[in-house]
Amino acid sequence: MKQAFTSLLTLSFLFLGLVSKTHAQVDKTTESHLPIIFIHGFLASGDTYEKQALRFVANGYSQDRIFTFDWNSLSRQESIISLTDFVAEILTKTGASKVYLVGHSAGTGLSYSFMADSSRAALVEAYVNLAGRRMIQLPGTESHRIRTLNIYSDGDLIVKGSDIPNDIPQSQNLRFNEHDHYQVATSQESFAAMFEFFTGEKPSVLDVPIAKKEQIQLSGKVVSLGENHVQEGAQVAIFSLKTNSGERQMETAEVIFTVDENGKWGPFTAKKGVAYEFVVSPAEKGSRSIHYYRAPFYADNPFIYLRTLPGQGSMAGMMLSGIPKDDGQAAVAIFASQQAVIHGRDNLKINGIELSTAQWAKPESSNIAWFLYDANNNQESDFTPISTFAMMPFLMGIDVYFPSKSEKTQRAELNGQTLHFLNRKSESEGIVVLVF
Repeated sequence: MKQAFTSLLTLSFLFLGLVSKTHAQVDKTTESHLPIIFIHGFLASGDTYEKQALRFVANGYSQDRIFTFDWNSLSRQESIISLTDFVAEILTKTGASKVYLVGHSAGTGLSYSFMADSSRAALVEAYVNLAGRRMIQLPGTESHRIRTLNIYSDGDLIVKGSDIPNDIPQSQNLRFNEHDHYQVATSQESFAAMFEFFTGEKPSVLDVPIAKKEQIQLSGKVVSLGENHVQEGAQVAIFSLKTNSGERQMETAEVIFTVDENGKWGPFTAKKGVAYEFVVSPAEKGSRSIHYYRAPFYADNPFIYLRTLPGQGSMAGMMLSGIPKDDGQAAVAIFASQQAVIHGRDNLKINGIELSTAQWAKPESSNIAWFLYDANNNQESDFTPISTFAMMPFLMGIDVYFPSKSEKTQRAELNGQTLHFLNRKSESEGIVVLVF
């Protein structure tokens, strides 16, 4: 198993480091509202760009021209083929002749590989490279280089290998000082640069305005964690919550959706400012449900991703196979969707106990997800590392015991934002995921 995890880690950095082999630059186009295809990084999904997509829409970009490409970051060659098909599908759907591409982290390697073929490069009008390894030239081919915006940060310790600037020759380079690996993709500053690069105009707003209407529309996609396999036939049940306890307003779901062949669910007509619990139950018999807790929504959001556990035979499945099936305890995952949690800068707590310590929140680890459960089954919180996650970037496992013999409100906090949730039984009820 150790060899499998080592291979997984090696793959992540191979994806970050792909380099194409040629030069030249394309004239800047004045055409606007071409389809934008956002490509996520290693073990991530399209919701890396949730806030950025909403910001584009808030600034007048057509929502039906914004797309996320969900790929299995453990299989590059298969993903190039899938991306080729996806681009063709988007061009047919929109009637456009070209697209804009945006790649983050491992997604930059996939993007460069995609554009290394002349027929595929001809379909890309412009490209944004976010937090990728240093490239020696613009993407594309010898005869057709792609206009590129390259955004990186000295504070990104995942890809920063030296003091040499991470500039791409002949591209438009934007260098931040303190943004972490994920903030390069998710920050307002990156959005403003992308919007101006694509449209030639500065954005009028940098965040999503609160809707004037009292009812808003929520929808999204269900995929497997890490591999992003569409979960057709899964069910999504939505419950309104008491904000200060995480308890359900009613035990009956407000609505239950069956996920379609594209992984899509919704739309759900929600109340602005109300917190909801999203419960995903996979179609596969014997698979556990996942209970998602998020902050209240204040505007329409069609980019809500919900993940199921990957299959046992996959690398991602092996990594998560230690999550307990034990009705005596809850298993909890915390996902920081917009940034890494870094000691000295951020404050992450669970039931008042700090997790953003020098040990658990090292800047060079760029942790965005914490898996918390009683790994050694001693019915105590030892706050020791769970070895399964020790070899992986971005993930942290800590031995924390959440007894679940009786329902009890739990509390998690990140930088002043609080989520309340219940200690669900990890076998019969499923796993709890908190999304900040």
